[in-house]
Amino acid sequence: MSGDTLHTSSMHRMLCGPLGWLLTTGLFNNLKMAMLPREFRMARARSVAVLHTDPSDFLNALGATDAARRRLEGSATKALTELAHRRAALQPVEAQWEDAVWGGEPSDPSTLVALEEKRRALSEAALKPGMLFRFLWKEPSIAPTGFATPDPAEALSQATGWLEKPELLYAAPEAPAAVERSASIPGPAGPEYLIRFRSPSPFTDRDTVTARVYQPASGSTDAPTFVFGSGLGMVYDLIGYWPEEDYMARRLARRGVRTILPESPWHGRRELPGRYSGEPYLARAPVSIYELFSAQARETAAIVAWARSEGARRVGVGGVSLSGLVAQQVVGHCGAWPEAMRPDMVFIGAGSSHVDQVVVMGDLSERLGMTAAVRGAGWTDALLAKLRPLLDPPETPAIPPEAILTYLGSRDRSTPYALARQLLDRWKVPERNRIVHDADHMALYTRLIRSDEAASRIADMLQ
Repeated sequence: MSGDTLHTSSMHRMLCGPLGWLLTTGLFNNLKMAMLPREFRMARARSVAVLHTDPSDFLNALGATDAARRRLEGSATKALTELAHRRAALQPVEAQWEDAVWGGEPSDPSTLVALEEKRRALSEAALKPGMLFRFLWKEPSIAPTGFATPDPAEALSQATGWLEKPELLYAAPEAPAAVERSASIPGPAGPEYLIRFRSPSPFTDRDTVTARVYQPASGSTDAPTFVFGSGLGMVYDLIGYWPEEDYMARRLARRGVRTILPESPWHGRRELPGRYSGEPYLARAPVSIYELFSAQARETAAIVAWARSEGARRVGVGGVSLSGLVAQQVVGHCGAWPEAMRPDMVFIGAGSSHVDQVVVMGDLSERLGMTAAVRGAGWTDALLAKLRPLLDPPETPAIPPEAILTYLGSRDRSTPYALARQLLDRWKVPERNRIVHDADHMALYTRLIRSDEAASRIADMLQ
């Protein structure tokens, strides 16, 4: 219900309630992992449908066989028509919202809240159309990802300079970002607004980075700040429930910590045409993996510098899953960055080392077809290992080990716990800074949502 303030999502309240405990179990983890190929196939269908509105072209672009196209064309026609209606309904509201938050003309709080809620609802209907493409759930001829795996010899040749000097790949931005700030929308923990700036990375064609900022209600200008990244496939505030804003950003804002949630490269507003949120990261692995790590690390450096320019007395960065791997690169490389861009502490959620092995051994990689695609393109273990200097952070952390906090699952098979522990041992991260639960990847994420354990430790380390 609209009002003068945004509200905590009812889904978040449910997950944090008694029944949400069931989602921290191994059974839930296994069910969720089994569903992921279907979910990613639906996301791919939605993104391809934006470019291919003719049913036959649509199915052909997805890779459906001739027999499948004949069988599915009627269902595809209905789905494409409905999706077009949803996208048409979103466009005028999105334009109104854009004008209200970025146009410069002040709007009253209730108008901003109503537009925000309506935009998210209509955007979710268009971006996550639910059962609209259910006829493709089990279609074997359509892969969850449209792979374009690079040739090993060509990729290694192009990476020669970075392999000799990995610090070049993770160098700080050459200049501070010119950051634009939106109007504020009243949130449940304090004012919320967006910032945007040009990405310093050539891997993103220097597109626009958007991040949502959650300001403490106190309005303190020197509030400590935390920059936190989401996992693979997120679409952020383009849908109604974005877990990171409730379990991390708003929790921290209530504790006096300004929190910034950026969109990762190729995700959310940064989707590439015909690709779903995060698909390029999977589609061009292993090269796309270090490209995203590099781009997001450099964008994080820019946000840290902006936060300090806004008066933040201390700044931390972190992430979970995909962004947890990026946070590791920040830990390893930020020592060469200008002081204003270096964080004071780093949080790593569901991280891992030997990312080259994760590419072919991780449970998530296998289920989404990345393992088979990489192997099929000729990437052997030995060839993948040559990229380790780009995929893994340096052996020595660039911030004090006691300023590193981790959140790991001892049964995690997607970002394997054993490999993560090896990295933390090399970095000499104190045991008291290693939060470990008896959980696999998805169950660990649910624990992070349900408990304020991580947010509490982060807030304490930033005070």
